[in-house]
Amino acid sequence: MADRTIPKETVATGAAFRAGVKGTRYTEHPDPDFDVPVITDNPPGPNERHFETVERLPGLSDPVVAYETGRALRMIGHIMDTERSPPEHARGFLQQLANAVLYFGLKGERQPWGAADTAFVFLENVKGPAEAIDAMRHAILTYAGQRPVLTPRGAAKTRSA
Repeated sequence: MADRTIPKETVATGAAFRAGVKGTRYTEHPDPDFDVPVITDNPPGPNERHFETVERLPGLSDPVVAYETGRALRMIGHIMDTERSPPEHARGFLQQLANAVLYFGLKGERQPWGAADTAFVFLENVKGPAEAIDAMRHAILTYAGQRPVLTPRGAAKTRSA
């Protein structure tokens, strides 16, 4: 039987995920005193705030992709808040996501778990017209691919990767 181990989570991977899910900048050597939250038009709702408390997602193996996974999770929280989904749904989704990431790692997949995988797990339980589901997928992946940057005045805004 082949040795199948879950990829080791590095300090950088964990920091990148936390930065993504909290909406802060990500650098290879994060500095919590310097990270600036992404400015959005909407205050975070209960689901988005719940996801902000997640410190790690075991099974993530690549810092850049972990950052995008964190941002995808943040957008999913925003979508759940927009749809007035109760916080219990966010907790249930987080358990489902953690199981999927661990299973993915145990299967010995060569590519790292990413934002598209996270969106898939979320959207497989969403009921609605195909156009609405495609719009949600697009919103999740677009947000996941953006990077907060500092403007000359120090305010954060986002740009696509």
